[in-house]
Amino acid sequence: MKNTYSKVYQLSMLALLSTIYFLITAATFTSLGVVLPSMINEMQWSWSSAGLGFTLLGLACGLSSYLPAMFIRRLGVRQTFLLGALILASGFALLACCHGLVSYLAGMILLGTGFSFVATVPGTYVIGRMYKNQAFAFGFYFTVGGLGGVVGPLLVVLATDVLGSWRMHWELCGIFLTAACLLAAATLPSGQREREHAEYVSNAANRDQGSAVYHTDQAWTARQAMGTWQFYAIAAAYTTFLLVGITTNSFAVAHITDHGFSPQLAAALLSAEALINSFSRSIAGIFGEKIEPKKMLISSLLLMVGGTLALSAAASFPMLIIFAIGVGAGYGAAFLATSVLLSNYFGRGPYLEIFSAVNLISTLACFGPLLAGRMKDDLGSFSGVFLLVAIIPMMIVLAIRCLKPPVKQQEFSDLPTNVQGNSGS
Repeated sequence: MKNTYSKVYQLSMLALLSTIYFLITAATFTSLGVVLPSMINEMQWSWSSAGLGFTLLGLACGLSSYLPAMFIRRLGVRQTFLLGALILASGFALLACCHGLVSYLAGMILLGTGFSFVATVPGTYVIGRMYKNQAFAFGFYFTVGGLGGVVGPLLVVLATDVLGSWRMHWELCGIFLTAACLLAAATLPSGQREREHAEYVSNAANRDQGSAVYHTDQAWTARQAMGTWQFYAIAAAYTTFLLVGITTNSFAVAHITDHGFSPQLAAALLSAEALINSFSRSIAGIFGEKIEPKKMLISSLLLMVGGTLALSAAASFPMLIIFAIGVGAGYGAAFLATSVLLSNYFGRGPYLEIFSAVNLISTLACFGPLLAGRMKDDLGSFSGVFLLVAIIPMMIVLAIRCLKPPVKQQEFSDLPTNVQGNSGS
């Protein structure tokens, strides 16, 4: 078995998938909060009604995360991206022509579902089967995608201040994303050649693995993987870093300004955190094949604990710097570490299903801001919220410290025929 793809093709597909992740990140979660005030002013919505769009976007993204795995297995990755392009085009068209709350909420549901079909689930699946050094490739992919969070608000400013309408934001995002996804549907690897290359990559990774990083040599199925406690520990870690990231980013500006700092400083800190988040993924990817991802995950969660505690106090500018570095670097490294751990522990074969299942479980993180807002109403401050949020990754660290590579239990159907025959005597 040999490498069936040229380096140019591999790099081109990595760049295309990263561009799609960049665009979908910029067009959805990071830009919605910026474009929403203009939509509210024009259509006279209440903030509570408009804010429901955030919830539906997150829930649709999480709850639909297993669908692309099903479509990829049954139809193929190209057809999955084609369907994602159609879903996204419909969602952006609804938002660009939006004149009421129903079309806005329906658009959010479509964008969340489309996100699942073209972002991390199919993206990491293709990259994991294309690259032997998947940690580096994942790091590049996650870094470029994270940079979409920095650019997203600027796209809204371009649409409203330069092009004259918030509707142009949704139109431009729809055009660029649909075109990129259609290109992916036409050019991504598929068929027998793709399967041969994936087998070559898997064999090469097993041959070249170093003693510092564990790679399973067992053939796992998704069902077997999801029957281990290690899978749920990794899923809990994935949910936890999302919970911390979503909750801190939702209320950091309000909390920082409550402590007497300017809104401009608060916004600058969030931008700095987004940049650190993005580049920490790349740095983690460089070391991902040299440092055991378990150690990387523990370190990243502890960084998030320190950053969240610093935000809870918000007593000085240096503490706010610690918040930006801790949460930003911790989030980016944890994102990469959990993804690589899943592949290293259970192999690349069942990765599509188990990563989709992890994304489905992580939907629980969407309720963090809801609970945090309730605590703010009851306690009058976000300090207690962030203290509570900091406790959760600390508990997960204790579980991850006990994490050992799983060992697949041999099932009865896997036993030799003579052993099965003797079992009843």
